[in-house]
Amino acid sequence: MTTTYSSNKALFKELAALLTGQLFFPEDTAYEPVRQLWNGKVATRPSVIVRCLCTEDVIYTVRWLRAHGLPLSVRGAGHDFAGRALSENGVVIDCSQMRGVIIDPDKRTAQIQAGVTAGDLMEVAEKYGLATTTGTISSVGMAGFTLGGGYNSLMGAYGLAADNLLSAQVVTADGHLVTANANENPDLLWGLRGGGGNFGVVVSLEYRLHPLTTVLSGMLLYPKEQARTVLHRFNEFIATVPDELTIQSGFIQTPDGSTVLFLSPTYCGLLSSGEQVIAPLRNFGTLLVDRVQPVTYNALIHALDAIVPKGRHYYIQTRSINALQNETIETLIEQGLPFSSPFSMISIHNFHGAASRVGVSETAFALRQDHFMLELIAAWEPQSAKEEQQHIQWSQNISRSLAPYAFKGGYINLLDRQEQERVPLAFGSNYECLLKLKRRYDPDNIFRSTIGHVTP
Repeated sequence: MTTTYSSNKALFKELAALLTGQLFFPEDTAYEPVRQLWNGKVATRPSVIVRCLCTEDVIYTVRWLRAHGLPLSVRGAGHDFAGRALSENGVVIDCSQMRGVIIDPDKRTAQIQAGVTAGDLMEVAEKYGLATTTGTISSVGMAGFTLGGGYNSLMGAYGLAADNLLSAQVVTADGHLVTANANENPDLLWGLRGGGGNFGVVVSLEYRLHPLTTVLSGMLLYPKEQARTVLHRFNEFIATVPDELTIQSGFIQTPDGSTVLFLSPTYCGLLSSGEQVIAPLRNFGTLLVDRVQPVTYNALIHALDAIVPKGRHYYIQTRSINALQNETIETLIEQGLPFSSPFSMISIHNFHGAASRVGVSETAFALRQDHFMLELIAAWEPQSAKEEQQHIQWSQNISRSLAPYAFKGGYINLLDRQEQERVPLAFGSNYECLLKLKRRYDPDNIFRSTIGHVTP
């Protein structure tokens, strides 16, 4: 459907009267800042943005749109690289202002609304000395992050964000509010744990929290000339680490223009023990910078915010590999360096520990063996179409070169719109169960903008 509905505002007067929130049309002054996602590259222009302020707003909007046969997409916090939150000439259910957080310190749980970011959650949870697996930067929306799985520096000890999801409230395609937990609609909870945004609008989520305030974390930087040696040693070392230590690694460019290899450990156990566990990382080569120190977890997730600001243009490819072997290390160095832009980077997530001990069939997220998940992040300030394509090709070239050594699927939160064929492979043996869930909760395929979409 390609009709531009905003040309007739009268059509939406009935809906506007039902809402506590507000509608934004392309001709409105506030439309553009409201439309803007984290990724400035996304230029999609919906016909109407419905900014919901509560669950009832979402319910009314879903029912009204269904009654009028209008297409919809769903926006959480808006930290969206592929633009799935927006649909061209469609109607957006925007939950970005639903940012309530309630902590139960006795039960160690957090109840959050759909627009809550990692920073929102931790600002409140930190006051109680509690934390859970969140995005690695503060602006990541918890809902979308969790629905795709949720990699982070605490997953070795606590599992993925999806593993810490205890319950959720979902507005289904027929406009009904349902609860998904261990006792009510447990099949839906299973699907929400890594199955993508395929079944409705998730308006609230409940998480398991863990006692944690301070971690041992920071950056260790090595010269790129030593990358082969350091990465081989790192690959051997990673198999020996305890659950409390999760290490992110990769390549970045420093402000002086140098490309460096980084190792970023996060240890969430006793800090005195962490110093001993991390010590070998400092001896893999000629250490340029050592910024590993005790830091609050809340401060840690804010530390990289300036490196990936909202509004910059991004293009991401992802591959998951079993290990950093000769072929993959050579590919990263030969194809990835130099970067096409000083803002680009390669980030390697270390999946292990508690996250690996969850059974494949226990959640929709299926890749449960130890592995590395790679983010091949092209980032640039707005440029000409030709220059933009060069950055995109840089990321795509690395991805294609890694494909022969990678698992066939991919991390669905980072798959592009044009990579639909990788989605069934990402879910593996869980895909058929997701199909059944889709037929039950969204038989008419109303929620179809996400790359995690499962065709009924």
